[in-house]
Amino acid sequence: MMDAKRERDCNFVTDLTLGLVGTLRNVGGVQDVSVVVRGGVERAAVVAWEQRHNVVLPATLRALFTATDGFKLTWNYATAGKVLPLGNMEIHSLGRVNRLGSGRGSGDPLAPSVTDLALAEDPPTPPEPLRPGCIRPAPPPSPPSFHSSKMFEIDSCQGYGRVVVAYPGRGDNFSEGSFWFIDLSLRPHLLAPDTTTYWRLMLAHLGMPQWQALVAGIGLTPWARQWYEVVAGHLLEGPRTPRTSQPPDMVNRLDWSVFKSKKTHKVGKNAKDNPAKETGPKDVTKEATKDSAKDNPTAKKE
Repeated sequence: MMDAKRERDCNFVTDLTLGLVGTLRNVGGVQDVSVVVRGGVERAAVVAWEQRHNVVLPATLRALFTATDGFKLTWNYATAGKVLPLGNMEIHSLGRVNRLGSGRGSGDPLAPSVTDLALAEDPPTPPEPLRPGCIRPAPPPSPPSFHSSKMFEIDSCQGYGRVVVAYPGRGDNFSEGSFWFIDLSLRPHLLAPDTTTYWRLMLAHLGMPQWQALVAGIGLTPWARQWYEVVAGHLLEGPRTPRTSQPPDMVNRLDWSVFKSKKTHKVGKNAKDNPAKETGPKDVTKEATKDSAKDNPTAKKE
């Protein structure tokens, strides 16, 4: 029974990460790849959170929370006789998904108050005068406004900023449920228009330090750039043009059907006879997969 449950957890992690765990294990120097998943949140708790904040979570993000209450993948890198924590990708548990601006402020960029956010926001730029006979084009998507938008933190980015899910308010014209990176100067930068795109970006960048700043186009610190050159230099080349000649059966697709409630993970007769025992307490944290610290550090990089 325990072996079947462990195998089911590993298969869930493999589907969730599109096989990234196995890929990382084959990278020279990478070790201690660890993924922690938790029991899913009850749908009633998700609805209660939405009602409390008067928003509706994106369908894919809601499915993620009902499958696992948050997500965290970390890995270390061995070099010069030392093992350093390097990779980190995370989605907060639902209880930690708080609205930005609920802090007490006092000048702390990691816990700003509504007043701090309002003072940091640039004033709106007045539109240019329209020439006679011209039609004003549609305005480009504007960044979230701290005065009217709602932003909920899902990742604290290890102190280099934060990732938020944003909802437009009156006068805002960006996509509802889009993902933005808020830097330490409290400036928003668009990362992805939806959950699927953000999830793919997170996996593609391997959880490297400051990957959100790299995607946002605001640059990396010298320390982070050095590690990119050592571990994942291809990420510094920028986005690549999709290969149109790729066979359809070779394209790695993200199947969101794996994000289901815990009841859908039951297998075998025992699970049917005693579903309560199979489900288990939802707040129990389990380490889904962790490789050895001696995991072939001399393997070639992929």
